[in-house]
Amino acid sequence: MYARTTRLTHREQVGPDCHLLEFDCPEIAGSARPGQFVHVRLTGGFDPLLRRPFSVMNINPAQGSFQVLVRTVGRGTMLLAQSEPGSEFHIIGPLGNGFALPGPPGEVVLVAGGVGVAPLIFLAAALHQPDNYRYVRALFGAAIGGDLCSWLELSLVCDEFTAVTEDGSAGEQGMVTDFLPAQLDRGAGCVYACGPTAMLAEVAEQCRRGSVPCFVSLEQWMGCGVGVCLGCVIPTRAAGAEHYQRVCKDGPIFDAAVIDWEAMRRGCGPG
Repeated sequence: MYARTTRLTHREQVGPDCHLLEFDCPEIAGSARPGQFVHVRLTGGFDPLLRRPFSVMNINPAQGSFQVLVRTVGRGTMLLAQSEPGSEFHIIGPLGNGFALPGPPGEVVLVAGGVGVAPLIFLAAALHQPDNYRYVRALFGAAIGGDLCSWLELSLVCDEFTAVTEDGSAGEQGMVTDFLPAQLDRGAGCVYACGPTAMLAEVAEQCRRGSVPCFVSLEQWMGCGVGVCLGCVIPTRAAGAEHYQRVCKDGPIFDAAVIDWEAMRRGCGPG
């Protein structure tokens, strides 16, 4: 883990509310693994006070840079998205456990929802490296076509790619989980998913019924990012016991089978 001040080298709007940010940071670019994240704060003050967590989407070790995908949902992310190249940020990372690679044998199915595409782009690229190679099929869903941020980047690192929108404005029409059963029927060694909680819960249930290993990357609000504040805990049933785990420290990658999805939907604890 590194904590350092670095500069924004590139900013690009890739959707109505989404921006791709690239930072100059050789340490993170050279050590980040798929599924890990960084904790970011603008320098020059403490407004907003808390950092913002973002999954690493791409790394370029040769250039010493990495990219994150930012969706503007409030003042903090708006300030990040509006920053000009050359702006300074204080970044902690890489954080979290990341995906265990190469993972179970067999073809891989990725299920992305919205900005949940970011860690899956990094993962798909890693799964096309000789040491980790897997045949990768991807499903990417959003409400409308304009919300399919960075879809091209994902399609380029997958062997098969299907876009799904709820209104049918791009790709297939429906919910992205409507198209998962057909992918599972074809056979899959593992499913990896990242997106809204409701989507992840449905993916986990389909994989449970099909006896397919499933791992999810959780999106959660974080205060410290290192497991101290306990602001990002989730209800789980690991080892048959009900307890909480920290998304920042114990995750953000979890075996979907240990998560108490019903409690997650209710926004409360186990039981």
